[in-house]
Amino acid sequence: MINVKALKSAIPSVKRIASFNWLVLSLLLNACAVRSVYIPVSQNTPLFDSSKVLQASAYIGANHIEAQAAFNPVKKLGVCANINYGSGISIYDVAVGTYAYNKSAHWRYEVYGGYGYNSNFAFQTANYNSLIKQPIKNYEIKSFYDKMYLQPAIGYFNSIKMYKLSYSFSLSARISALYYKIYSFKEIDDEATKLSGQTVYLTDKNYNNSFLYLLEPCFTNKVGIKNFYAILQFQGFIPYSEQIDVSNTVFSQGILMSVGLQYNFVFKRK
Repeated sequence: MINVKALKSAIPSVKRIASFNWLVLSLLLNACAVRSVYIPVSQNTPLFDSSKVLQASAYIGANHIEAQAAFNPVKKLGVCANINYGSGISIYDVAVGTYAYNKSAHWRYEVYGGYGYNSNFAFQTANYNSLIKQPIKNYEIKSFYDKMYLQPAIGYFNSIKMYKLSYSFSLSARISALYYKIYSFKEIDDEATKLSGQTVYLTDKNYNNSFLYLLEPCFTNKVGIKNFYAILQFQGFIPYSEQIDVSNTVFSQGILMSVGLQYNFVFKRK
């Protein structure tokens, strides 16, 4: 006889399949700014060599535009700037650091220290598929915070002369201390609110003047022709805080995938 119980456990339910598809879709769409208490931004990893270069990069998502610049005005000194702007999102930061490279400049190293100001306000409705059987929720998010960070990186650079292509890959890790002047996260049960006539909160969290610490390991790949480069970047998030309960923040889907373009203005070649 067929063991029906074992067969049922072996076949994933529609709910589990729908949940998995939702997770995959979230990862694919994560190039957009995550509407959470923390807005992750792409890491700026110029990894200069002996040439004097101004790097300009841009990333475009569904609800934001992100621009980056990096310049090495003097030997061993680099300056970076990032701007991320969108609906309810304003992020500005600057960083200063130093860099080095081996004799062939195939391997390059850098470390930057930065400071940024961030604001994020969002009110959105999550309309869940009926197969998942979850209530419609409204999210109200408000966060204003300062970010101080240290970002070391190492990268490998080379070229394919036959195709006139250059490429690089790098590993970096941004270590941040986020100081929240204001942090408010509210999760509202839309259906229950309509029935009761008053706001029904599933989650109502407020943490002001609080710190959150963050480790963001990152892999960046660049492929270019002459001065133009295509960028593909994957970044993860590891949050920690004794003052903020990160389990109630819709922090992020765990991975940020960023796709962008870069142009190098070369002032002095090696």
